[in-house]
Amino acid sequence: IAGVSNPAEETSGDYFDYIPMQDGSTALVVGDVTGHGIGPALLMAETRAYLRILALQFCDIGDILTRANRVLAEDMGQERFVTLIIVQLNTVERTLCYASAGHPACPWFDAKGELKYELRRTEIPLGMRADTTYEVSETLRITSGDLFALMTDGVEESMSPEQELFGTERVHAFLRGNQSKPAIELAGLLHQQAREHIAGLDQPDDYTTIIVKASEND
Repeated sequence: IAGVSNPAEETSGDYFDYIPMQDGSTALVVGDVTGHGIGPALLMAETRAYLRILALQFCDIGDILTRANRVLAEDMGQERFVTLIIVQLNTVERTLCYASAGHPACPWFDAKGELKYELRRTEIPLGMRADTTYEVSETLRITSGDLFALMTDGVEESMSPEQELFGTERVHAFLRGNQSKPAIELAGLLHQQAREHIAGLDQPDDYTTIIVKASEND
């Protein structure tokens, strides 16, 4: 498991985190506040704090998001919201479940590089409606050789000088073609590919990725 975040400015509206849960599992979090710079960075710091505090009291990630959303909805204006995915990973049972607050779909590949599953949004972004209830997905089993990527939309939405998006297909093709690389190297190289795609233009948005690989030896 490895995460990389490259901000578009000095501060970032993206973040990733690994949160230890009371039941021994780990919550992997990737989030993105609309915009980038100091304002979104402050909102993301607030979001991170709420999630970590709530994880000390509750084990259900849907409940955690529901409670965090109630507070965030009071603090955010109509022009701001947070897309966020939280994956509860049980490395002993080799299972996961997740909840996604309006976050872009995150790909999950099997050992052969075939798209096995997509972690799609399960509800609207945080901060939009205080009474939203966030449900948790079914429990999904991880098998040897699996790889999944939790990402914000910065890489996919990077635009070349010819106005061509980097896009989902390029992301998937790159992950398939480099699946044997270590997670930290793979995340860094993916961001590098996006920067090469924009060919010297300013990075348009924050880039954030967590890569999770399941060992084939376990």
